[in-house]
Amino acid sequence: MTTKEYQNIIHPLIQTKLEGLEVKNEWTAFTGYRNHYSPRVDIAVGPFSMVAGQNQTNDYNQLVATENINLFIRKLYHIHIENIGLEVNNEITIPPFEELIYKNQNARCFLAIEIENENSKKHIMGSLINAASLGRIGIGVAYTEKTMRTFIRIMNYLGFLRRVEKNTYDTTNFLIISKNQMQNIFTEINDNNG
Repeated sequence: MTTKEYQNIIHPLIQTKLEGLEVKNEWTAFTGYRNHYSPRVDIAVGPFSMVAGQNQTNDYNQLVATENINLFIRKLYHIHIENIGLEVNNEITIPPFEELIYKNQNARCFLAIEIENENSKKHIMGSLINAASLGRIGIGVAYTEKTMRTFIRIMNYLGFLRRVEKNTYDTTNFLIISKNQMQNIFTEINDNNG
């Protein structure tokens, strides 16, 4: 199965789980800017903050307090901790859950999900930074173990830069999970609801 096929399977599952929220496949973050890079996120969950000066901070704050959404994000958070918890010389900062869900106050969307397979490390770093920048919560879905290691190594590198007081980027609102873990979350949800 290609990442695009996987994305097309996950997209409706997210729509079902986050009923009432707009979920977009291949969402373009900025439109109408001529000399402006406009990243495209694999899957983005709204509400979307598309008008300057009219962010969705209050809406996002209400969403993270909603029981089913909070539970969904909390499951992702615990999986993320498991995935990076065994790293030797770990430089990744894991904020408490209650801090993480309020981290990116000026997000452009609620969730920004990037699915990565065999792209270059530079491409994966770009996906990580875009998801952390654009989403209240960024999610990296690693299609392979190699991609999982790449996500973790990049986050360790950015954490190292922070520790030694170099210029860096805050990715503490970014969660790393595998494609199988993502599918298992939806299986658990369906089993619990039916």
